[in-house]
Amino acid sequence: MKLPSLLCALVLSGCIAPSDKPDYPIVARILSSINGTYQLGEVTINSLTNVDHMIGDVGAIKGQAALNVDADIGEIMASTDPDAVYSDRGHTVQTDYLVSKGVVIPQNFQTMEMLGLYSVYERTVSFWQENFDIPFASIGFPSLYYNPRLRREKDGEQVEISTTMNAAYLPGVRDFWFFKTASREHVPVKMNFGVVAHEFGHFIFDYHFANFDRSNYNTDLSINENFLSGLNEGLSDYFSYAVTQSVDEFGASLPELDAERRLPVSWTLRTSLNGICKGTFYCQGSVLASALYEIAQLPGQTPLIVTQHVYNALPDFRTVWLTRRNTDLLDYSSLLNAILTQASADQAAYCTVFRKWFDTDNVRLNLTCPT
Repeated sequence: MKLPSLLCALVLSGCIAPSDKPDYPIVARILSSINGTYQLGEVTINSLTNVDHMIGDVGAIKGQAALNVDADIGEIMASTDPDAVYSDRGHTVQTDYLVSKGVVIPQNFQTMEMLGLYSVYERTVSFWQENFDIPFASIGFPSLYYNPRLRREKDGEQVEISTTMNAAYLPGVRDFWFFKTASREHVPVKMNFGVVAHEFGHFIFDYHFANFDRSNYNTDLSINENFLSGLNEGLSDYFSYAVTQSVDEFGASLPELDAERRLPVSWTLRTSLNGICKGTFYCQGSVLASALYEIAQLPGQTPLIVTQHVYNALPDFRTVWLTRRNTDLLDYSSLLNAILTQASADQAAYCTVFRKWFDTDNVRLNLTCPT
């Protein structure tokens, strides 16, 4: 369903006689993903405690934030100081809705987007809460920034820069940014289950690999920085698949994302370096996500089992990374071997898949596969 038809559906819903206050847990009529297909329907949002201001047990949505981009963007992304990132930390949002027969019906596009964002965010958090021993009560949840603005000073005045069709996780500060929706998005990126699950994958990586310490990403070698970025993106793509159980999510928003990120991709590590997908760290990360996706389809494996192996391997990978990041050129075998350790009796099957996707000699020779 594209944006114009979605807006029509919302307008038509205004003909229903409303009541005053919603019941909790909230049931909302919003666009929602069912196995990668988006439909307008009634969705229960269990953890939302204040629908008027989008505050819940697993996070809150903030609006009107402004990001300071006068500094180098790399410095901003590396900062753990919110004051270096934000010129305005944002404010409480206000929704507009009717309640009909116990169902919350958004009365503007912004309310529908915020309800959709919170819904898929809640579904993502539930996956990690139910399957992993992550101490959310002590580490807390990130804030979700709705339509943050980019500000830059020019000729003594603050100028806003338009940014659309994007989402990001900020390590160190631990916030999520969901930028303005563009008209060509079939499903708003900020309502896309796969996109939100991908960004939360970066939060999981930040927690279990980096211990929320931004300095753990640093390296003196640019090639290692590129490698770690690809690894982070690839794991987040796979985590997104494990959470949503669908490879159709990204393409539901933008067709080009389906061509670039749908698992499994059409290239291997060797052919990505030869330029089929321009050799970017995103392309190389897609090789990792594709290998893990293929393993999850093997007999006796599931997306959750593979996710558990990867998650449990991250501390061992961190040890290798911190020891060698400034002296050696690292490759994917440093993570793959940590996953093989977790895979136990299934190592031979995992190795067959890893050798297929990571078909460059340096990775293949460094894999600790069973003989």
